[in-house]
Amino acid sequence: MRSDLVTGILVVGHGSRRREANDDIRDAAQAIAQCGGFALVEPAFLEIEHPNVSEGFARLVARGAKEIVVHPYFLSPGRHTRGDIPVEVQAAATEHPGIRYRISEPLSGHPLVISASIERIRESISSVTVDKDFTGYQAKPGTVYLVGAGPGDPGLLTVKARDLIASCDVILYDYLVNPDILNYAHANVERVYAGKVGGARQTPQDQINAELVGHALQGMRVVRLKGGDPFLFGRGGEEAEALAAAGIPFEIVPGISSALAVPAYAGIPLTHRDHSSSVTVLTGARANDGEFKRNLLLSSPADTLVILMGVRHLREIVADLVAAGRSGETPVAVIRWGSYEGQQTVCGTIDSIADAAKQAEMRAPAVIVIGEVVKLRERLQWFESAVKSSLWEELELIGSA
Repeated sequence: MRSDLVTGILVVGHGSRRREANDDIRDAAQAIAQCGGFALVEPAFLEIEHPNVSEGFARLVARGAKEIVVHPYFLSPGRHTRGDIPVEVQAAATEHPGIRYRISEPLSGHPLVISASIERIRESISSVTVDKDFTGYQAKPGTVYLVGAGPGDPGLLTVKARDLIASCDVILYDYLVNPDILNYAHANVERVYAGKVGGARQTPQDQINAELVGHALQGMRVVRLKGGDPFLFGRGGEEAEALAAAGIPFEIVPGISSALAVPAYAGIPLTHRDHSSSVTVLTGARANDGEFKRNLLLSSPADTLVILMGVRHLREIVADLVAAGRSGETPVAVIRWGSYEGQQTVCGTIDSIADAAKQAEMRAPAVIVIGEVVKLRERLQWFESAVKSSLWEELELIGSA
C-alpha cells in the first residue's frame, strides 16, 4: 500500500439467513478497525445479506478510500478467494475508475489459526475425558438423581453433579442448563429436553414426572438436570414427591442457585455488615400461569430482596415496593444471563429501574436485586470487567497476527 493513498478495508463474509452469523462478521470488522488502527473499514457479504461486495466497495469510496484491501474473513481459499471474490470485486471496481484494490490471503490456513484450533480441540478433549480408573460418584441403575446444574458457568458445577452426568444413561434437562455441561455425558447417553420457557411452549410437569418414573422402571440411571438448585423454585420438590409415590429411589444433588451466584458475579454481596443483615429470595411469577403475584413484597421486610423470574413484571414489582414503604431511591440491579460471558447488568433505583431495563431490552433469564448492597457493585464488579479484558486481549492477538 502506498503511504499517500487513503486505504479502506472491506471485510467479506459469506452471508447467512441467520442474523447472528452476519452479526459476527460486522463485529469482526469493527474489531479489525479498532485493533488494527484502520480508519475506514466496512463489512460485506457474498450472498443473501447486505451490503454485498459492490455496496461495501461503494461505501468505502464514498468515505474517501482511494485504495481498498479486500479481506475474505475465514472463507474458502479455493472457491471464494480465488473464485467468487475476484469476480465480485472486479465488477465493483469498474464502477469506480481510479480506485486500486487488492485481495488479502484468507485466514483459514494461517499457522496461528491452526494453532488456536488445536488448542481449542485439546481443551474440549480434556474437558470430557474420563479416567479409566475413575472412582468418583457413580449413578446407580433404577435411581433418579435430581441434580442442580448451577447458574450457567460450568465451573460452578459440583463434583458430584459432574460425576453423575458422566455415569448416567439418560438426562432430562431444562432450558437454563448450559449446553457445555452436557458435554460431561458419554456419547450414547439419551438426552431429553424438558424445558420451561415463560410465555412459550412448555413441557407439562406431569409428563416430566412420568418420564422420570418410566426410565427408572426400565433400570436406567437417570439424571434430572435443573438450572440452579432443584429445590429453589425448581419444582424439585414436586418431582421428588412423584418419585416417592411411585417407589422410585432418588437422591437430591443441590446446585448453586442463581439467587446467590448471579449477584456475586455482578459484584453485589447480598449481605454486608454496613448495609444488610437479612435476605429474602422471592419468585416474581405464579407457578401456574406465570402472572405477577400481587402484594408480593408487602410481607418482606428484609434488607436485601432477590427476585427470580420477575423481569417481565418489573413495573409491577417496583409499584409493590413503593406500596411496601421502600424509598424510591433504593438501589436496584437487574442481571441477565448471570455467570455467562454475555452477562449484562443494569442498575438504577426503584423509581428508575423499569425504564432503564426497558431501554436496555432486559429480558429473562434475569435476577433482580433490591437493596443498599447494590451500591457496592461500582467498586466490586469483577466478572464483566474480566470478560471484557479477555475479549480485548483476543482481539489484539488477532490484530497482530
